[in-house]
Amino acid sequence: MKSERARLDQILRLPTSSQHTLGDLVHEELSAAIVDGRLAAGERVNDKGIAEALGISRTPVREALQRLTLAGLVEVSASRYTRVTEVTDEMAASTLEFAVLQAGNALQLAVSRMDDRGLAGAVALLDRMIEASELDETDTLVQATREFVIYIIGQARNADLLRVLRNENAVIERNLRYSARSFDLGTPAVRRGPYRRIRMALSARDADTAEHWFRVQCRLLGAAGMGVAAVAAAA
Repeated sequence: MKSERARLDQILRLPTSSQHTLGDLVHEELSAAIVDGRLAAGERVNDKGIAEALGISRTPVREALQRLTLAGLVEVSASRYTRVTEVTDEMAASTLEFAVLQAGNALQLAVSRMDDRGLAGAVALLDRMIEASELDETDTLVQATREFVIYIIGQARNADLLRVLRNENAVIERNLRYSARSFDLGTPAVRRGPYRRIRMALSARDADTAEHWFRVQCRLLGAAGMGVAAVAAAA
């Protein structure tokens, strides 16, 4: 028990100052710890140990654990355990499908709402993706994809879309990181056609065609780029 307390002391931290409530801060920290693996899948957690490690009362910890349970990051078996949930292949696939749909919706809205300057910015970011794809630079392509989707979600200017993504933030990112471990980005030749069509549709302000080919490309890139970007944009 002593070693477990020491480990929690090392991996959990709360900011020294914030405008958020203590319950929100605990929720954010535990969510982040689950997403980045500090709290591993299957690991048991309890309000007493976490509260002691953070130097706070158990009440905000209980509130945070309840929210994490509702989000699907934590599961509770009455009088037995509270633990971090395991990610299954089915969960990861479902989350990727959801993220692709939301990003496509954002692009549909963004194309119709961007002014000329906004459109030029979107095309410039897409060109970075195309360049990285042609050079087959995976890390650069992933980063460029994230930047593009973050930009598009902002240009969609839809408060409800941002709210949904923000509320599902941690579980989306955790599940997509799981699927990214075995995801194949494909080859430059496979990616080339969809990118070209997205660019043409963007330039023509053809929202339906841009959305269609973006969804195709998202499925090629998968969690390695698109899904995690949606989380970052909503944070």
